[in-house]
Amino acid sequence: MAARLLGLTLAVALACGAFGCIQNDGTRFDPIPGRTRASSDSEREMGWEFDKKAQQMLPLITDLEVLEFMNDLGNVLVERLGEQPFDYRFRVLVNPELNAFAVPGGYVYFHTGTLLTVGGVEELAGVLAHELAHVKGHHQARLAQEIAIPNLLATLAGLAAGVAAGNAGPMIAAQGLNVALQLQYTRAYEDEADRVGAIFLNRAGYTTEGMVRFFERILLEKEKMPEQQVPPYLYSHPQIESRIEVVRALGQKLKPTTEPPRLDDRFHEMQARLAYLVAKRRTSMGDVAPYDRAKAQPLLDAASARRDAGDVAGALAKLVEAEQVEPLDPRVGVLRGDLLIAAGRPADAAVAYRRAIRLDPNPPAVLLSLARAYRDAGDRREAIFFTEQAVWRSGERGSLRPQAERQLERLIFPVIAESGFGDDPLPRTADAPLAAPAARPQFASGDAIAWWARVGPHYIPWITYVKLRWTGPDGTVVREKKPSRSQHVYVGDTLARKDAAPGEWKLDVLLGDDIVHTQTFAIAPR
Repeated sequence: MAARLLGLTLAVALACGAFGCIQNDGTRFDPIPGRTRASSDSEREMGWEFDKKAQQMLPLITDLEVLEFMNDLGNVLVERLGEQPFDYRFRVLVNPELNAFAVPGGYVYFHTGTLLTVGGVEELAGVLAHELAHVKGHHQARLAQEIAIPNLLATLAGLAAGVAAGNAGPMIAAQGLNVALQLQYTRAYEDEADRVGAIFLNRAGYTTEGMVRFFERILLEKEKMPEQQVPPYLYSHPQIESRIEVVRALGQKLKPTTEPPRLDDRFHEMQARLAYLVAKRRTSMGDVAPYDRAKAQPLLDAASARRDAGDVAGALAKLVEAEQVEPLDPRVGVLRGDLLIAAGRPADAAVAYRRAIRLDPNPPAVLLSLARAYRDAGDRREAIFFTEQAVWRSGERGSLRPQAERQLERLIFPVIAESGFGDDPLPRTADAPLAAPAARPQFASGDAIAWWARVGPHYIPWITYVKLRWTGPDGTVVREKKPSRSQHVYVGDTLARKDAAPGEWKLDVLLGDDIVHTQTFAIAPR
């Protein structure tokens, strides 16, 4: 295994020997070619299960502003990775050591020690790029072939039991988890993450100097300690000196392909906020700017009255007045968001809800509304981020929590993995399951309309609860029924010729009473 990994690392280096292959937008060159044995679905499941356990037992920062910064910086790099099979999440773990780690499915955990020590955005981006390269390279998934993942989950479960029994505190658990995970990586994995991470940095507009500086910080910490006292987590960074030289040499040949985002001011604000949280042993600020509820109340009442009368424009105008009277009242943004959602403007609603949570980040209902606005506007990353915030702020027994958890699960694991319209609603052979149903969103009048879909593996146990709803051009539900099934994971249905009136149609997929997938198609006039 090690020889194969080393060969892959060398292949990456040789493929980029001239470095011309990476001087583009990143869409044509994958620095880690080939396929991993583990499927994307299994990696997503592993990461999901790991993260659920980690949230139960590890001291994680939940502060909205800290995590928003990490999410925004992370997505700057993720956007340069090319097409990804999962969405990335960025956690902050209370631990003073200089480290970070990643697990399958796109979960990246940063130690507070790292975030408080790095000297700037470029240095933090270097750490992040290295961890993204571990995920992109499927390193933990590849280790799963050698029992690393089962051992890791068993270690996490054992640590959780220790915490529950009072035999280990959260900090000890966090340190034990870090050692269990990081010691799995070989030199070949680390070399690969350094080289590929350098490429990701350049695609995002950063040089490799930030990565070098962080390695130098680790080296300095290691050199300050007697050999017998070097903590185990430093073993996960073998041969720091040689890795510094490799990354520095890469930096002389690689040139950023774009301008980096301007995040310096936000970085320093995040760092100061995090330092305060750590010093006070808190996980979130949850602070609300004081405001006078009485000032805007008459205008909020007037806006609600105009909304009820169907005058959306008049209601929005009243909210402009309310914001001028009391700019710190978060209720103005919430009502504006509700109005814009009702008007079918989810992207504008997201802007309004975000203003509201800037003023008060605590109400889970507002966070969930914001997440739904992003979902309906087509922004899955932000939808997932704010749904998680709603889950965390709902409390263990909050009435909104089941709803938020269900939404989060369906964002991470789509019920319908892939689907389309064609001449045949179901695949005929297991070897080529998608050969027959080709995508065809427009049909000639008089055609029968066939639809097919592959249900995501996460929802196979619930496939019997799936229903289809065909809605015609006039808004009438023409057909609602359970779909036909084939090969365990495929479902399909056909709209008969007699029902296929010309115009714009909609097909909704329901799981229970929730619409989980929608597709539209057109039938040409006769």
